[in-house]
Amino acid sequence: MKFSFFAAVGLIAFTLAGCVPPPAKSSGTTVPTTPEPPKIDSVFQTAESLKPEVAPPKEANIILTGTSIPVELKETRKENQVSYTWVVDPKSESGDPVEVETEKYFFNDSVFSFAGTAHEKYDPPIRLIQYPLEVGSTWEWTGNIITGQIKSPAKATISTSADTANWASGKVNTLLVKVTLEFAARTSPTARELKFWFKPGEGLIRRDLWDSSTRELRANPPGTPAPESPE
Repeated sequence: MKFSFFAAVGLIAFTLAGCVPPPAKSSGTTVPTTPEPPKIDSVFQTAESLKPEVAPPKEANIILTGTSIPVELKETRKENQVSYTWVVDPKSESGDPVEVETEKYFFNDSVFSFAGTAHEKYDPPIRLIQYPLEVGSTWEWTGNIITGQIKSPAKATISTSADTANWASGKVNTLLVKVTLEFAARTSPTARELKFWFKPGEGLIRRDLWDSSTRELRANPPGTPAPESPE
């Protein structure tokens, strides 16, 4: 009896062990991941290595006081000057095109400078890039801000850094230039921070001129159909 009992237990254990499914084999497939964008250089020796004067992507959004406006680029170049005018409805499908904002820059083999907008000018233009440029370097600017007929003395500190930006258009590594600007307003001193993002070889892809004015890459052009939901 004792032999029969242990024999029966062993038989049950062997049977149960045979019912356990073997470990699942790997299918060999992996979940695709978005590749990391290339890092920017730590030093830009010449204008050719950065190319900040290259026109940014034609389609963008201008965000004014929280409202995003799809715009397209109208570029004007003359010698060492370039103006980016951002236009609503450039094909005049709903009336005359409307110019939302204009940015003006100067460039040569030594510098890339911001001269201002249609509403506010900087005299002399603010140097955003100077070669050779070591990422992390800073420098100073002094001059005037001109708004209409009003000229206000101003000064600024310009700083540079590498910045990995996660925007709606995607992840990108950029050179970020910050301008910490101080000037004498009518009533009291005023401070403001301007920001410029450069992607090497692709120009000035984003800029913040003040809290209520941002130009950024457009993630999806107007009229892009929404992706269909899987059945």
